[in-house]
Amino acid sequence: MACFVLVHGSFHGPWCWGRIVPLLQAAGHSVVTPSLALAAAETLDGYAALVAEAVVAAAVPVILVGHSMGGLVISQAAERVPAHISKLLYISGLLLRDGETLQRFLEAHAELGVDDLVLKNMQLSEDGALATFPAEVAAGVFYNCCSDADARWAASQLRPQPTAVYATPLQLSQTRFGALPRAYVECSEDQAVSVIYQRQMLANTPCEPVYHLATDHSPFLSDIEGLMGCLLEMAGP
Repeated sequence: MACFVLVHGSFHGPWCWGRIVPLLQAAGHSVVTPSLALAAAETLDGYAALVAEAVVAAAVPVILVGHSMGGLVISQAAERVPAHISKLLYISGLLLRDGETLQRFLEAHAELGVDDLVLKNMQLSEDGALATFPAEVAAGVFYNCCSDADARWAASQLRPQPTAVYATPLQLSQTRFGALPRAYVECSEDQAVSVIYQRQMLANTPCEPVYHLATDHSPFLSDIEGLMGCLLEMAGP
């Protein structure tokens, strides 16, 4: 049986995996859901250190899963402790290259013409160090394929997100991060990380396999059966 370490994205927390965890456990797998808010410093390095610690503590090679911004985190954690990871899985995740930041990726691919609804709607603190996301627009950006009840509930759970993680370049090598098997869950109706961005990231950093779900940014709520199929296939027989 496999051990999954599930890493949440911006504004979210371990709560987002609440319906997935018992299903994985019922299938015989173990699951760890670290909270990035508990990192010593809410930076890319702080997040990566916390996740790497959880990976090592599992005591078996894990399937390390990152949703959205959690993709940045699992890449950097994988660079730290590759021997403790069997596979990486990105769920509509930010899959960037060595030296890239989210800002650099967006600038380099401005010609794609994506209307970035996260950047457009998130609200920055006066010093720019903290972002919040309005609950009243979250349903249309993060949860547009969810039930109204699920969208309202999830939007009420959102927390402020320190912005340092977006501005820190990834430090990745081909011999550590680059040597690990990578898979990707593409979400075609995603309004937060556009499928256009997802496919550009996959062109830059190929993954195999690439799973396709016709759902929004939050398949852990909107397409639980589809996401579980991807996770169980990653775990193998």
